[in-house]
Amino acid sequence: MGEVLAEALRETIRVQDGRLPLLDRHLARLAAGGCGPLTLERARAVAEEAAAAWRAPYGRMSLVVSVEGEPTAEISDRPSVIDVPGGPRIALVTAPEPRLPQGAAKPADRSQWDAAFENARGANVAVLVSAAGVLMDTSHATLWIRSGTRLLTPPSPPALAGVSRGVVFDVAAALGYEAVEALLTPADLDAADEVLLTTAVAGARAVRGRGGPAAAALGEAFERLFAAGR
Repeated sequence: MGEVLAEALRETIRVQDGRLPLLDRHLARLAAGGCGPLTLERARAVAEEAAAAWRAPYGRMSLVVSVEGEPTAEISDRPSVIDVPGGPRIALVTAPEPRLPQGAAKPADRSQWDAAFENARGANVAVLVSAAGVLMDTSHATLWIRSGTRLLTPPSPPALAGVSRGVVFDVAAALGYEAVEALLTPADLDAADEVLLTTAVAGARAVRGRGGPAAAALGEAFERLFAAGR
């Protein structure tokens, strides 16, 4: 048995040619969510064993750690919801502030985000907006807007501390941008030079009709990480 957690946690991980390019980042987020060394060791072993047995070049792994600290992994070939020809479409949805586990980790229970997505009027991703008119997160990805050379994203919490979010903070400067947490409103979204979404499975994708150089540069940066296998 592993350590007991306050609630079950989930990581959605890209499988690339039998490897898990961002696994260390996913395990770090599980640690922030309360997983101890023994649970993390077991999670790594379960994830790597499942990835090695996956024969397709691409896979989408769901790694769940139960409240008893027991990890399980399932892989499918289902693409990320932001991996849409022409770019994903977004819709603003007023929603309660998400309740997150410690470390702004990702709970296995997606009901808070699924409820918002159900009101997204056929869009690929819902952008959660507070009653006060502040952008909080999205239903499936990390939201970024570009204003000049700044890449702005909602604070975490209430946003999930996503793995792709951490990647952008790490690589932005090398690409000529500054990644910053900021309180954002729908007006900021409308005025943005670019609007893009990131996930640990797909990398970076421009919102339909809102792309530009930052989305392209970040997309290439993620592809290099995926190809490098780490």
